[in-house]
Amino acid sequence: MGGVALQRIQVELVDDIDGSPANQTVTFALDGVTYEIDLNDEHAQQLRDVLDRYIKAARAPKPEPARSTRQQEREDEQTRQANKQLTEQIRGAAQRTREHLSKKASEPVDPEPVEQPEPVEETLFDTIPAEEPKPEAARVPAVSMPQFSSAVD
Repeated sequence: MGGVALQRIQVELVDDIDGSPANQTVTFALDGVTYEIDLNDEHAQQLRDVLDRYIKAARAPKPEPARSTRQQEREDEQTRQANKQLTEQIRGAAQRTREHLSKKASEPVDPEPVEQPEPVEETLFDTIPAEEPKPEAARVPAVSMPQFSSAVD
């Protein structure tokens, strides 16, 4: 019987300024962009000290108006329907691919005869260059990719 594989993940924070061990992740925003930086206690305090006078002069942004429960329910239902349709499309594409591959696998494959190239005679001191043989186009087997459609059936 197969055993259960256990995994231990250990995260070590490294100060993004000097590479020393960090104690915290500081999150801040500027111009509508949110940033995170891992810092040791000293660098975190320096950042807070630099921003302190700006924070004191700033105002908190106005909260966005809460959506009504009915509006949230409508949006949730639309999301569920879209996800359901997408899931049906993915399953249909997977089924068509399975059918295509099983049909392909059941078809007999006739191996093509391999043509041996004729030996080319080389001479070292010809005054007239010999005409080089033209290479045949390499035969590459055709690969048929499954066709996916974004149209809803």
